[in-house]
Amino acid sequence: MSTVFFKNRSRNEAAGPGRELRCWLCRGELYPGDPYFALDGRVVCEDCLERYARRRFAHRLRRVGRDEEEDGRGTL
Repeated sequence: MSTVFFKNRSRNEAAGPGRELRCWLCRGELYPGDPYFALDGRVVCEDCLERYARRRFAHRLRRVGRDEEEDGRGTL
């Protein structure tokens, strides 16, 4: 699924004619030359990368000394 938006047709020439890129998390507009990450079909700006990673991998968060015993592995 793509998160390319077609609202303002003259603002973002880097995305192609008639396309405007916005960050999936903050909804901020990306301008020509702005770096971004294409992750799982979503556009994520540099400022939101940490927030995206925390959401994406939240289910993998473990606590030392507690979660190793619960999941029976003892290692990551």
